Amino acid sequence: MTRTALVFPVLPGKDATQIATEMKSRPREYEQSRRRLGITMERAYLQHTPMGDYVTAYIESEGDVAEKYGKMASSDLDIDRYFVSAVKEIHGADLTQPLPGPAPETVAAWVDATSKGRGRGMAFCAPLTPGATDRARAFTADAYHRDDFAASRRRLHVSEELITLHSTPQGDIVGIYIEGDDPVKGNEGFAASQEPFDLWFKEQLTTIFPASIDFSQPVTGVEEIFDSTKVADLSLSQAA
Repeated sequence: MTRTALVFPVLPGKDATQIATEMKSRPREYEQSRRRLGITMERAYLQHTPMGDYVTAYIESEGDVAEKYGKMASSDLDIDRYFVSAVKEIHGADLTQPLPGPAPETVAAWVDATSKGRGRGMAFCAPLTPGATDRARAFTADAYHRDDFAASRRRLHVSEELITLHSTPQGDIVGIYIEGDDPVKGNEGFAASQEPFDLWFKEQLTTIFPASIDFSQPVTGVEEIFDSTKVADLSLSQAA
């Protein structure tokens, strides 16, 4: 299974909730579309930032997500044609063309093996400090495999955490997805934590993110706009 957190800027004056509203209004068509593509979960979160609005979409699929989105361009389903057109209009991303630059890269992913069932989600994005991408890769490769990381997230009742790297003309940016009992409270707990590992983790974050991004403060301005688990059954076992 592939897990990805894709980041889409919202063009000025556009309604970032329009696509989510349309998908929720056509649940059976949406279900047919995503089953065809092998997408088993899709969640989207709108984030208001000083740089503008962004949508971070968390997707679980059988195979490469960019390839799945590319297939929509040639789909005979009306809902897929709508999705391709709306993504271009609202986010400026043309799904009929290969993505410019390197493909999004999930550089860190942790899932609690002791977790029972799915939790609630939260996703947001943040730009990396110019020149810090390799340092970010090295940090996540180390931190996310430590036993202290798992202990930290379990204290916060977080059952999944994932980071996807995007290379853009404006610089590198990451999409971050958190899942758990209450990921908003989990994020607040991490921000306030004085546990040694959490303090070390937050100190490392200051070396890869701009000074304006302070993870000792909770992430704000994020709202869920779509959750496929509330709209359709995307279980592959149900697919025709």
